[in-house]
Parts: sequence; structure tokens; C-alpha cells
Amino acid sequence: MTVNAHPDHAEIVEVGEGFLARTFPPERYHHREHLIMAAYLLVRYPERNWRAELPDLIRAYNVAAGGVNDDTRGYHHTMTMAFLTIVEEVLAESGRNDVVAACHAVLNSPAAEQNILLRFWSRDLLFSREARLDWIEPDISKIDLRVAAAS
Repeated sequence: MTVNAHPDHAEIVEVGEGFLARTFPPERYHHREHLIMAAYLLVRYPERNWRAELPDLIRAYNVAAGGVNDDTRGYHHTMTMAFLTIVEEVLAESGRNDVVAACHAVLNSPAAEQNILLRFWSRDLLFSREARLDWIEPDISKIDLRVAAAS
């Protein structure tokens, strides 16, 4: 199931820049907004190393939003890197020239499924302490959106 609400340019910038500034309202920051943020950052700032920067940015956003980052809550490294991989895969197919088109492509892809990662990881492994703290390879299947889209 994909997310049908197509954000306009203003909303995309609000989510992306609001995340970076740690001002985007946490009560509005759901799966859809995480995907918008990732697509926005990859398209708007292609020169940055998001695999290196995003973990600390997410941790800082969580704290600014009143949350914590520990062994059971907050930042989840495997999920972050997996969704970054998925968004990169979608953008490799759809292009990175237009941030609105890029966000729409991501939101209309298997990435929009809340539980897409459970096609690649078992629930126990994905929600383990180890997966939260570090990258853990998938135990069901490597990440491949063509396979996920066909399922």
C-alpha cells in the first residue's frame, strides 16, 4: 500500500528544512514525513554524505522533539540505513532533478509501506537491540524493491 497524499513543494521544504533545523513538529513526523525528508535531503543536497550525517541528525532531532535515543527508543540504525537504501533505489529509477517528482516517486513506491522492512528482516532481528545500535544484514532477503513490488 502506498501513501496517496502528494505533497507540494512548500510542504516538502517544510519537512526537509524543518527536520534539519529541528523545528518540524514531532506530532506530524510520521512514516510519510520520514520518506519526504530522506528524498528531499538526497535531491536538495546531493553533495552531502547522508549515510554519515543522518544518524546524528536524527538523534539530535529526537532529543529536540523531547525524545531519547537509547537501546529501546529513538534512533534505529538498521532501519535508517535500510530506508536510505530504499529511497536511493527509488531515486535511481525516477531521477533526482525535481524534488517534488522525487518525493512523489518515493511515496508511490513500496517504500511507503510501513512494514516493508519485514520483507527483508525477521521481526525479531529487525527490532533487536543490535539492529537498533548498528547495521545488521537482512536475514530474509537482500533489499530489492523490484522483488518487493512484485509481492
